[in-house]
Amino acid sequence: MVGFSSQGPDSLFNEVAIADLNQFQIAVLTKTQQTKRKVFSAWVPIPQRIYQSQGWLIYNRRVIAHFDKLEIGLVFPTDSPFKVGRRIAPGIPLAFEVSSAQPLPAQICAQAALVCQLPEADFPHRSVFRQRLPRFVKIYAYQSDESLLDKVDEMLLAMNLFISKNYDRLKKIPFYRDSFGL
Repeated sequence: MVGFSSQGPDSLFNEVAIADLNQFQIAVLTKTQQTKRKVFSAWVPIPQRIYQSQGWLIYNRRVIAHFDKLEIGLVFPTDSPFKVGRRIAPGIPLAFEVSSAQPLPAQICAQAALVCQLPEADFPHRSVFRQRLPRFVKIYAYQSDESLLDKVDEMLLAMNLFISKNYDRLKKIPFYRDSFGL
């Protein structure tokens, strides 16, 4: 896997966000950068998470496709007085477009808003996903020489531990009860 970078060490994506979307996972390179925001009369440095617009789709411990045009939904409406940065998090809607050499598995295609084939393209199988809600997300430090699939395995173990430790509380929350089938 190749790290995406431009000029300088501040622009290097040094983390990977992995989101579980029930039947499959997505992985996106990310980083945190300091931005200044005016709070009352002073400028305060605030960490802001930046995501790469492209990533990988993982199914059954294999990278089966890449995606691009990642869009992260809002926590609050745009006219809300609360300004929160867009983050990949449980329950926050995601949208992305997948391109692949082979058709995606039926379980994944069933979750897509649109599936089509472009016969003349290098990656002819296209799928568009809209309003997909991650049920678990974890961010890991990442370097290009590390195994992405090992990080996905680590995230799946963390998700199972999270469920087992919090089972009684999670089954009372509709989002988690429905997402994990509790």
